[in-house]
Amino acid sequence: MKKSTRVLIFVLLAALILSAGIVLGNKLTNQSEAAFLDKYGLSGLSVEEMVSKLDSTTSDPSGLRASITGEALVLSDGSKEVRFELPKDKFYLSFAPYINQTHPCGFHSLSSCQGELVNQQVHAVIKDSEGNEIVNSDFTTMENGFIGVWLPSDIKATVTVSYNGLVAQAPIATYADSETCLTTPLQLN
Repeated sequence: MKKSTRVLIFVLLAALILSAGIVLGNKLTNQSEAAFLDKYGLSGLSVEEMVSKLDSTTSDPSGLRASITGEALVLSDGSKEVRFELPKDKFYLSFAPYINQTHPCGFHSLSSCQGELVNQQVHAVIKDSEGNEIVNSDFTTMENGFIGVWLPSDIKATVTVSYNGLVAQAPIATYADSETCLTTPLQLN
């Protein structure tokens, strides 16, 4: 057998082994992610559904930490971290208007951020930089005192929140590196 034929066979065999390893690795990763999601009651849910479920309650699954950036939902439990990319055209903003107390926040923790106004009726208007209304609705703040909304990505906008005759307003942006948690600028007065 010629040397060039042996080299070609070796290269093809190496490529086949490498491809099989990648496929097997992806299958194991997918199984591991599925087991992780199943452990916390999140299997079968879309990213948007996971965010909604985790952000709407203060009784998070034991040991699960969840946060959201402009690009991904990040779940971890101390031994494993799993990242899920957000839809490219969407951005999740969680905001908590307040009267007396809040906490500074940049990237929203769906499992630990707590706002002051829990289960309260508020009105929110979000307008883009050209004045187009994206949101104009009444909301009831969640158990964690926050309101979560999916917005178009890559815009600048203004959030205006009204509660019992008090108003707060703040600028926002929905880029990949933008903050997903809005608290301190939303003091109602």
